[in-house]
Amino acid sequence: MHLTSRRPLRALLAAGLLFASSLLAFPAFAQVEASAGISLTRNNESTPIATVAWLPEWRTLGEHGQLRWEVGATHVRPRDNTAYDLDHPVTVVHGGYRYERSDNGFTTGFGIGLQVGHTDALSGNPQFITTLGWRWGRFSLLARHISNASIRQPNDGETMLQGAWRF
Repeated sequence: MHLTSRRPLRALLAAGLLFASSLLAFPAFAQVEASAGISLTRNNESTPIATVAWLPEWRTLGEHGQLRWEVGATHVRPRDNTAYDLDHPVTVVHGGYRYERSDNGFTTGFGIGLQVGHTDALSGNPQFITTLGWRWGRFSLLARHISNASIRQPNDGETMLQGAWRF
């Protein structure tokens, strides 16, 4: 990976963190989550990813469950020097829900998104986003998968491991 190819990701992360931190002044926008991590696809081709999401409360389920709306965007960086068509950036804008437990931190979610860009891994709309993870206070560790469920081929999808911070 060339040094200059890292600049757009750093700029995107810095802008996302600046935007998210500026929202702290507005209580309605206080449930912003920024995350970063790594994504794998065919033959374990990896790339950095970044996600920002707004997670307003929807309803309480039982004594320890919280259901939230999730509106966000995930940016997948291009991969250099691969045998597959993975050398284009893709951004997936999505909406869905997130279920969180306050007693043990269990987190799961599902969403549907539209992509901007195209690769062998993310090859057509709609994209389905599944989430599984655990949350400790403001920090979460999330495993995510984005795929078009074989609506269009190829359907390699992206499988991600992300560390997230809720503002």
